[in-house]
Amino acid sequence: MSLKIITFLGAAPATFTTTYAFKDRNGKETKYDGKVFPEALRQFCGEDKYDLMLVCLTEKAKTVNWPVLEALNDPRIQAVDIPTGNNTAEMWQIFTIITGYIERGDRVIFDITHGLRSLPFLVFLFAAYLKTAKQVTIEAIYYGAFDLKSENNGLAPVIDLSEFVSMIDWIAASNQFVETGDARQLSQLLNPNSDKLGANKNAAGSLFNLSLATLLCRPLELGNRADNLVKDLLEAEKQQPNRVVPFELLRQQVNQTFSSFVGNLDNDAKAALQAQFRLIKWYHKNNRIIEAMTLAREWLLSAVNYKLEGSVDIDNRHTREDISDALWDIGQNRPPRELKDEGRKIHKWPEKRQLIAVWHKVRTLRNTLDHAGYERHAPNASKIVQSANQAINSLSELAECWGLGDS
Repeated sequence: MSLKIITFLGAAPATFTTTYAFKDRNGKETKYDGKVFPEALRQFCGEDKYDLMLVCLTEKAKTVNWPVLEALNDPRIQAVDIPTGNNTAEMWQIFTIITGYIERGDRVIFDITHGLRSLPFLVFLFAAYLKTAKQVTIEAIYYGAFDLKSENNGLAPVIDLSEFVSMIDWIAASNQFVETGDARQLSQLLNPNSDKLGANKNAAGSLFNLSLATLLCRPLELGNRADNLVKDLLEAEKQQPNRVVPFELLRQQVNQTFSSFVGNLDNDAKAALQAQFRLIKWYHKNNRIIEAMTLAREWLLSAVNYKLEGSVDIDNRHTREDISDALWDIGQNRPPRELKDEGRKIHKWPEKRQLIAVWHKVRTLRNTLDHAGYERHAPNASKIVQSANQAINSLSELAECWGLGDS
């Protein structure tokens, strides 16, 4: 893997030498001089430890400041011609030119000290793109703070901004988790060093367990997992005060999304059914149709159980089987005298036909999905999505009728 430095030179003439103060990862400070920052950066990185320094230059900058680096006679320092960046088209040109020099798996150091003020914005986009598209490691994003010399005994402090690129990772991973329940990327960010003990490990573990509860469609387990995750994130945040913002952002997203799915059927069956219905809608909204239909079928049985008894007995499989049989029998237009107790009660409900229609839609689609298309005339994916939309709309109407909706 090559170590490449990508730097920029501005058009203002470099007329004097500046001393830049670098700090390594252990906090040790070293000082290097340069008429332009890349001259000092070259010394800090180690003249024999980088493979290529790409110096991005406009036509004017090449005339004015390139001779400073050219005089070093280092064949690894190469001029890269770029447009000025006067408009978005030229900025896209810069993006294309620079990313074209980077290979998959490279290690990259960016320098944003010189050049136009739009460059820091572009560089952060470069970094985010390269990390994802080419699995590049961003070693550093340096800024030689010339304007802070007066506050630092005449030395220009060098600031590494690469940590802020991770904010893009946090946002992307958090959105993936909130929208899909997939926590793999987020777990790695929470515990980057794979700690075996401690707050980071606990937070990553809680996140993984919550993710599994959503992926495997376990609504009864999800509530407890959400509570545990919020607590563990608070503890992990205390251990990493420099990353308060990502943790706070994540905790807010977890609270806003997953707390609405928390419910206990034993303590408050109605509230729990409302929470589960919100989870069904979340699955559907995020195109997770298999989970949505799986839970919708179970939710319907529980909702009917609640309407019949005022409670939900999930431990008694016979109760759920009797309700399922009753819905089937009513759907087959059997007369009340041939129905069992549950069926006779349901038969009297004014919304009986609405219930049977919803049950048929959900049950049929759930079974179709479970067979994975192994049917001679199985509906295609587009038809399944259409059927799911219809089923969810019908289910929503019934849930509202019973006071179990999410409004």
